Amino acid sequence: MEKSSSKESIGKKRQSKPVSTECKICRAPAIDAYYGVISCHSCKIFFKRNLVERQKLLQCRWNGNCEININTRHVCSSCRLRKCFTNEMQIEMIRGSYSHRNKTKKNTNEIDIPIQTTSTVIARLNEPEQ
Repeated sequence: MEKSSSKESIGKKRQSKPVSTECKICRAPAIDAYYGVISCHSCKIFFKRNLVERQKLLQCRWNGNCEININTRHVCSSCRLRKCFTNEMQIEMIRGSYSHRNKTKKNTNEIDIPIQTTSTVIARLNEPEQ
């Protein structure tokens, strides 16, 4: 009987809901840590899209003092990105979008070996034996 009760308690642990907390960037509800900081999905995507290329282009129109919260996070991208870095979101934790594609890309110097298709195999089977 002890085994069944321990299985039930394990099942309950697995079914427990994650604890909801607050995004460190915009204070929206958040569950996970992305790039080293507890953040919402919206701030995670924002950080990934804007980090390097647009960081130099983004400028605050209001002297860099914008309040970033769930209602104003779309108003000033410059202050929002700065807040991501202030809260120590880490660029190093972002995987390159093309890294997998480049690893599997075929080297152009390799020799192509013809692959037998089903039709060539069937044609050989239909040939008379010698």
